[in-house]
Amino acid sequence: MTHSFGGYTRAADSMLRQINEQRDEIERLSLHDPLTGLPLANLAVDRIQMALHTARRANRKLAVLYIDLDGFKAVNDGLGHDAGDAVLAECALRMQRAVRSEDTIARVGGDEFLAVIGTLAEADDAVLVADKLLQVLVAPLVFEGRLVTIGASIGIAVYPDHARDVAGLRRRADLAMYRAKRDGGNCIAFATAEVESGDPELAHEPDLFAATGDDASGGDSAVLAAQASGSRREAIEE
Repeated sequence: MTHSFGGYTRAADSMLRQINEQRDEIERLSLHDPLTGLPLANLAVDRIQMALHTARRANRKLAVLYIDLDGFKAVNDGLGHDAGDAVLAECALRMQRAVRSEDTIARVGGDEFLAVIGTLAEADDAVLVADKLLQVLVAPLVFEGRLVTIGASIGIAVYPDHARDVAGLRRRADLAMYRAKRDGGNCIAFATAEVESGDPELAHEPDLFAATGDDASGGDSAVLAAQASGSRREAIEE
């Protein structure tokens, strides 16, 4: 009885490829949301870190945007989880189409998303992106013949204006998003460089710029509100 060594080798190679493919798929699934296909929070942090490295080398700005869907709970409760899933998947697709291929849209919560927008020349460029995201999110969508509308509150933090590391950018953008929500939703809010005393979790944290004495807030300490129509913005001094 003869055996083909070449046959064994090919079988072993095929098995090894299958194992590697399965391992890669498991890793991909662990880092991506199964519903939307978007990166999850851990991968989003890596993307921010990479974008920070690029921004520092190129002397450019970087924006982190926190996006919370307004009215999503009403859709989920009123029309069911299938409708909620459909809304989330459609919102994810719309946001991905609204940004560049090198930018990142991630899902970081039930109805919360994060955008990483790199290589910006000016902080105001982030507002243009946020406004575009707001417009695609408020556009009506259809689920099983029913018209569904939601809104969005978006908080923006810009490197190096508001923070200079991953944690600081995420924190500032998150706080700005909650301010946008408090202002009525369907609007955009810039972060501030100062810790907001009204936040119980952050009230005792030191300012990120205190050590260097930099005043990175400048004119961006105002809230920038953008109505869903995109036709009216107003600065609300804090």
